[in-house]
Parts: sequence; structure tokens; C-alpha cells
Amino acid sequence: MATENPLVLDGTLDEAIWRQAPAATGFLQKEPQEGRPATENTEFRVVYTPTILYIAVTAHDSDPGAILANERRRDGDLGNDDNITIVLDTFHDHRNSYKFTTNPLGTQQDALVTDEGNSTNENWDEKWDVSARITAEGWVAEFAIPFKTVRVPESEDGMVWGLDIQRFIRRKNESTSWDNYRRGFDIASVSQAGHMTGLEGIETGLRLRIKPYLLGGFSHTTNQLRSQICRDADSGTVTAAGGKYCNASDVGIEVIKYRINSGLTADFTWNTDFAQTEVDNQQINLDRFPLFFPEKREFFQEGAGIFEFGIAENENRGAVTKVFHTRQLGLSPRRFPIPIVAGGRITGKLQGFGVGLMNVQTERYDPENIPAGNYSVARIKRDVLGRSTIGAFFLNREVGGLDDFTRVYGLKSSQAALAPCLRCPDYNRVFGADANFVFYRYLTVGGFFAKSVYPRLAGDQGDNWITAATLRWDSDTFNVETSWHSVDTQFRDDLGFIPRKDQRTISPQLAFRPRITNDLIRQFIIRYRLDYTMNSNNHLESRVAHSAFEIRFQDGGQFGWVPHTRFDTFYTPFTLREGMAVIPAGSYSWWNNGLRYSLAPQRRISGQIINWAWHVGYYGGGTNHDININPRIRITDQVSTQLSYGINKISFPVRMCVNKSNPQGCGFTDHQISWRLNYSFNNQWLTSTILQYNNADDLWGLNVRLNYIFRPGDDFFLIYTEGRQGPSIFEDGRRVDDLSRRQNDRTLQAKFTYSFDY
Repeated sequence: MATENPLVLDGTLDEAIWRQAPAATGFLQKEPQEGRPATENTEFRVVYTPTILYIAVTAHDSDPGAILANERRRDGDLGNDDNITIVLDTFHDHRNSYKFTTNPLGTQQDALVTDEGNSTNENWDEKWDVSARITAEGWVAEFAIPFKTVRVPESEDGMVWGLDIQRFIRRKNESTSWDNYRRGFDIASVSQAGHMTGLEGIETGLRLRIKPYLLGGFSHTTNQLRSQICRDADSGTVTAAGGKYCNASDVGIEVIKYRINSGLTADFTWNTDFAQTEVDNQQINLDRFPLFFPEKREFFQEGAGIFEFGIAENENRGAVTKVFHTRQLGLSPRRFPIPIVAGGRITGKLQGFGVGLMNVQTERYDPENIPAGNYSVARIKRDVLGRSTIGAFFLNREVGGLDDFTRVYGLKSSQAALAPCLRCPDYNRVFGADANFVFYRYLTVGGFFAKSVYPRLAGDQGDNWITAATLRWDSDTFNVETSWHSVDTQFRDDLGFIPRKDQRTISPQLAFRPRITNDLIRQFIIRYRLDYTMNSNNHLESRVAHSAFEIRFQDGGQFGWVPHTRFDTFYTPFTLREGMAVIPAGSYSWWNNGLRYSLAPQRRISGQIINWAWHVGYYGGGTNHDININPRIRITDQVSTQLSYGINKISFPVRMCVNKSNPQGCGFTDHQISWRLNYSFNNQWLTSTILQYNNADDLWGLNVRLNYIFRPGDDFFLIYTEGRQGPSIFEDGRRVDDLSRRQNDRTLQAKFTYSFDY
């Protein structure tokens, strides 16, 4: 229903327009009993002005005192609370949507959904508001979503949007939806959503937003051998500056957002800063392949879905392979920030095509001998059939010169000898195409291929491809899938994350997920997957058989037994722990058993209580006891804490030890601890503290952040970060102190952002 007057957002619904607006009801269960009427009635109403869409949801409850509401942090985990989610498919393309979620405290969570959840950017943050309150009859949520927050097509006639609303009742572990109630489709599956018609006379969105930032503070390091970023006021270059205080103040443009038309938006950033970005979780590498770290920086998260191609990680697959990973922009191999001079991006829809263009220019970074670079990404996708897409992509990296080509790119000495110079300009280009076809409800056929080009490519120019294909049937009860993944030896992708080259991997999988009618148990899951990997000579390099037997309880808790078997072949020795253990070249087989148990999210103590694994014959003769716990403790609705602790106790026979003097062999024990404390004064004043330690690197980390959201989309941050690198290392099988490693880094910064909308 249309109105000219803006509404007061207070969760009371006492304006006359709400009484006049028709109510939609009839929510049906997705969980636990598909298609049955909801056990608690839910109704919603829609009102709009030329600039704002209002949606009011009334969630009736027979026991209002049992409503769960604890999370106050924006984008916190609202799955532990009662919650309401709205999805809007503004272009009605049955593929892409905006998701808005709240709980009875009015906490905001939003996400940008691409291709029905193939990519979901939960760190997308835009300007919208919500007010919620608990009443004697249940609870009410009143949403206000400006049309300038979402892309809206230009239309002189009444628009048709996809719309669905989902309610989750935490204590019952019950999920109900207005339209999309069928299992096998989650809330992101907007092809199953309902329709909202009759939107007329609306203003189609933001034209221009300018959001500058001010940054003040200092940083300090105590180790001359370690690098710290300081900006030279005269030359403007970035240099190493150990053992002194450094001015960490700056000014720049967080984003300039310009709406080109109803479907396309351009974003620009200058002198980009990421001071408020949450620190990475520490990881210990017990494998021969590099670790994966997810993207957390806001500029690269927004609109990320259009740039997704490659093989993503999920609960069924293991290693992550990403042809394009934005962590390669503005971060060094040691995960230090490389200053970004400027960047630009165009994303959106144009005549039925999804379009994404990005260009980023970085400065030279002397501490790690990394030259200035220019990075470009181009992406185009076409919607075909009902829920399918085809597309193409192009990546380009141009740099001015490299001081250590062999170190940066990991070339063998024989390959490096072919390079005409080590300081001349260099480039890397990757181009390819992908397709994803969805047939019937549950059948998916997809794949992609890409080729890399770079100047010092040794040997056969054709040995530089990556290809993948997937065939999958995935319903609520059955999952049958097989995938193929191939990476050539000389495929090089400077903008991607490719942990393993020279591989041909086939991965068949079968899962059976029956449901039962029981007061305690809701579902059993039996899963098996085989990862069979050969090299380019068709020699078996690894074979991993994953099994899982899981129980999902009615209250949301889970129990699982996960036995695995593994075979690996190493053609060269593999250093598992520097100075302690080296795995000789050869073939190795071993197996492991694992148990895991998680408590239901609505409990005061919830989360993963135990995840235990016992590896027998570890790398052909060792043992590994691996225990992890990750409980979350809800103290009040303002205070929560989470402890993560992992221990790996590993032992090897003497033939694998660096120091062979002990006939009993050698071993080490890794401890990894992470403690998080969240305190929320209210929904605008938020604090978080993260303390981390692992003894493998002898590394402590502390991050304390105060966030004041003084208006939607604009913030004040106060951030303190400290890292302490201890001197302890392994040498000749013993832990010793190397004082040159000792380091203490501190940074204290305050950041203020303020946006101007036109």
C-alpha cells in the first residue's frame, strides 16, 4: 500500500496506514515438518513511500517469555536467536537478491546473494533500519529499506519483485516461510519465492555517495629485522622502519558510489584504509600446501558475487581453489598490508548480462621487495534458461619489476635460468569461461576452464590450463555428485589461490540424509567421498576416503563419527616442522577416527564441545592426536564469550626426525588458543576483544575494537592491535631461542567515516 508520509519506526504499528494495509499470512514449515502449518502464526504487511519500503512482521507466540534474543552486534550470528529474514529479488530474475534479518532486539544483519546462494556476501553493509520489540502476544519487527539501498529497475508500469519472509523459532528449531517452504531450497533460492506487485512511482535509488575517512594514530615495532609500514612525507614511498614510533594517521576516500543507471553502480576508492578490519584467525600448517585465509575487507566484499568463479569450499569438499581471490590485492605473502593508491569497480546488470569490472593500483612495498602493481578483473555472465548461467572472465596483473622473481613465483632454478632478466617488467593474464546449468529442482551441471599467459613461461606453452566440471543431484534426502579438477604444472595465477598444481583430481560423493519422527532425533546423515588425485603422468599422488555418520537432534545439537583413510606420495622430502621432522620421499598410508559433538545454539553454553581425531600411521609411521573445542558462552544479552582451543600431539619414528640421537623418535605438541569477548552497550556501541596464541610460531595476538555506529552506514572506530613474536624455534630437534625473531608490534588508531548522499 502506497503512502506519501514517512512512518515512525518504533515497532508499535500504531499508524493508521498499518491498519489499512492487508495482511499476508499462512506460513508453512520447512523444519521440522515440511508443508505443515506453522505452530505459531506469523503475518506481515507492506507499505511504501516514493523513497522507502516498509515491511512490518508480527510474530505471534504462545509463550512470549520463551522468545530468545541475545545478539546485539551488527552482522552477528542471529541463528542463535529467534529471527525474521526478508529477501528481495528486485529485478525479479529469480537468481539474485538482498537479504535483511533481525531478531527481537532489532539487531541488523544483511547480505548480498548471487545465483541463489552460490555466492553469499554476508559482509555487505548498506543503509537500512529496523525496530523490534517483544509484546504480550509475541514480537514485532518493523523494517525500513530505502530504495536507494537496493538496485531497482526503471519501469513506468507497476514493478514485480520476488519476495519471501522466513521466521525462525529458536527454542523449537522451527523454520517457517511465506512461500519458499520446500526442503532442498534455502532462503536464498529466490526462484521459489513469492511475488510482490504494484510498486509504482518510486525513486529508483542513490545517485551519488561520497564517504571520506579520517584516521589518526601510531604504530611501533621493536625488531629492526622486521618490517613496519611508514610513509615517508617527502617521497611518499613505503619503507621499513624498525625500532621506532611511526605516524599512522591518514585521510582518504573510503568509497565514492555512483549509480550509472538502474542496474549499474560504479565504486571508487582512494588511499584505501582497512584499519577496522577484523584480524585473521591464526592457523598452524600441518600440510604441504598453503593455508587459505578468507577476505574480510569491506571494499572487496561488496559486490563480490559477480566476481566468483572457481571451486568454492563447502561442507562436502576439501581444498579451496579460487581463480580470483581478492586477498591477493593489497596484502603481501606474509599478510602485511600493501598500500592501495586507488581502485575502481563497476558492477550490476546490463540488458540481461551480469557485469563486473575492477581495477586496483598498489604502491611499491620495499620490506618484502614487492613492486608497484596494477590489477584488473573483468567478468560477464548471462542468465539462460530458468536458473542457469554462462559467463567469461579475464584477470590481469602488471608490475614494473621484481628483485627476486624466483622467490615470489616459486620457480625452479632451471626455469629461472630461462628468464632474460629478474628486474624487467612482468605480467600475468588469466582468461576463461564458466557455465552452471540447473535442471529440474536438484540437478546441477557446471564447470569452467582458464588459461594463463606470462612472459617467462618455460617449456610447452600449452601446459598452463585449469579445468573443472561438476555433476550433482542434491535433494534433502540424497546427494550424488562427481567432480573433476585439473591444474597444469605451469598454470600461474597471481590473482587467485591455487594451492596445488600438476594435479588431476576426481571426487565422487554419495550422501543419504533420512529424517525420522522422534522426540530426540530429527535426521541422520551418512556421507562418503573419495578424492583421487594423479599427476600429469597419471601416477597416483593422493587418495583420501572421507566418511561421516552424523545425527542432528531436534533442538539443533549435532553428533558425528568421521573415519578417514589416506594415501600420499611425495617425490621430494617434505618438511612438516622446521628443525624437527622431515617426511622422506616415498608413499604413505594411514587412517584416522574422529568424533565431534555440538550443543544446540539456544543453550547458554553452545557450539562445538569436542572435535577429536586420532591419526594412526601418520605419514607412514607417526601418530597424531588432534583435539579441538569451540564453546560459546552467553553471559547476558550484552556479553558473550567464545573460547577456541586446539591441541595436536604428534610423534614420529626416528627415521623422520632431524635429530636421530633418540631411538624412541621425536615429537612435538602444538597448542592454538583463541579467546573472543563481545560486549554491546546497545545496538550502536559495540566492543570486541580477540586474544590469540599458538606455540608453533610462538606468536601472541591481541585486537581490541570499539565501534560506534552513530548513524546507519557511518562509524567511529577505536582499534588497538598488538602482536608479540617470541624467540622460540625448533633447531636440530630441540626448541631453542633465536633472539633475532623477537618482536613486539603495536598499533593504536581511531577512524571516523561520514557519508554524503546525493
